[in-house]
Amino acid sequence: MFAEERRKEIIKTLENSKRASVNELSEEFDVSRATIRRDLSELEKEGFLRRTHGGAILSGSSKLEPSYKEKEDHFASEKAAIGKKAAEIIKDGDTIYIDAGTTTRNIIDHLKGKNNLTIVSNAHHIIKRVKDSEIDCELVVVGGSFKKTTEAMIGPMAEDFLEKLRVDKAFIGVNGFNLEAGATTPDPKEAKIKEIAVSIAAENFFLFDRSKWEEVYFCRFADLNMIDFIITDQLAREKEKALKEKNIQIIKA
Repeated sequence: MFAEERRKEIIKTLENSKRASVNELSEEFDVSRATIRRDLSELEKEGFLRRTHGGAILSGSSKLEPSYKEKEDHFASEKAAIGKKAAEIIKDGDTIYIDAGTTTRNIIDHLKGKNNLTIVSNAHHIIKRVKDSEIDCELVVVGGSFKKTTEAMIGPMAEDFLEKLRVDKAFIGVNGFNLEAGATTPDPKEAKIKEIAVSIAAENFFLFDRSKWEEVYFCRFADLNMIDFIITDQLAREKEKALKEKNIQIIKA
């Protein structure tokens, strides 16, 4: 089977099963894992799928959400740079909300040396990272129903608790973003938490790498008029102009 034929069959496999691992595809098509990785890389460049840790899912799926572990290594250096840039904005004495996500969690690595912070989060991986750090802070944990895939606390208890708070800055992750749909995510309950976090912040910062542009998921949680800042790695000039016209400030990592 030629590479082009195999790649068409890979897409069909994903359409049927929604996701597949490199090992599964290697066995199905009787080729090496390295060959499958090359196939997946080419198909991702063409927009047919999105790579995950150890496999792939269909691109632009409105309801299927890759897990925290699957997203962890994707665009890792860009996410680290975005997290570092976000940390530079945080001042001594700030009260901040850090949303669940593989980009937002990078903020924690650059907060050492900041003084008298209050950090609020609904994310297990953020809470653990803060707990294991030497950051001078008070940690406020948002309780609720634990969502295993994103390691986030969601649901009515989390919503009620978060609505009572006020923070100086909120750092929010997104699954998809474009100029028409705004910021989107697959899960309505997680979307609600993000929406509340935006509403309680004096300033909000949306953090995402270039792979999130033009992705649209099931639930919109923020229109453009709700966004103060976007921190990202790359941005086309026409998009940057359109966002600035909406009074959204762009910070490039």
